[in-house]
Amino acid sequence: MKLQELLSKNRDTILADWEDVVLGEYAPETFRIFKKQKNKFANPIGHKTTTGLAELYDVLCDEDDKEIATPALVEMLKVRALQPISATEAMSFLFEIKTLVRERCEKQGMDKLYKEFLAFCVRVDATALAMFDIFTNCKHRVFMVRINELKTGRHIITDNAKCSAQLVRENMEEDK
Repeated sequence: MKLQELLSKNRDTILADWEDVVLGEYAPETFRIFKKQKNKFANPIGHKTTTGLAELYDVLCDEDDKEIATPALVEMLKVRALQPISATEAMSFLFEIKTLVRERCEKQGMDKLYKEFLAFCVRVDATALAMFDIFTNCKHRVFMVRINELKTGRHIITDNAKCSAQLVRENMEEDK
C-alpha cells in the first residue's frame, strides 16, 4: 500500500484526531462546545478549525497541489492571529500531523512507506514555512488595526467595554 492510499483511506480518522489535538489547546469546557456544536454561526472557531484542517490535510496529501493558502486555512490562521498566543503556539498544530501519519504508517509496516513518509514530512515542513508567513501577515494586520484605533481614539469606545455575552454570563452568575 502506498502512503497516498493510506492517507485517503484513513482521512476521517486522522482528521478527527488532528482536530482533537488542535481544539485540545483550549480549555476543557470550550473543547466540548467546539466538538458538540456543528453550526458554523454558533461555533465559528470550531467550524473554521475543522474546515481549515480538512483543506490543509487535502493539500498535504496531494503531492501535485502547490497552493497552500486555501481560503479556509487562511480563515483559520486569521482566527489564531487574533488570539493571545505566540507564533510557535499558533503553528505547532501542523507538526502533529506527522505523528498521526507516522502512527498509521507503523500499523501498515513503516519499512514499505518510509521514503514516502519522509517526502510527506518535507511537504509538511515547507507548508509550515508558508503558513508562518500567512500567520505573521495576519498578526501584523491585527496590530496595525490596533495602532490605528489608538491613533484615532476609537479604542476608548471598545476598550474595557463588555460585550453582551459577557453581561449575560455575569447576570447568570449573580443569579446563582
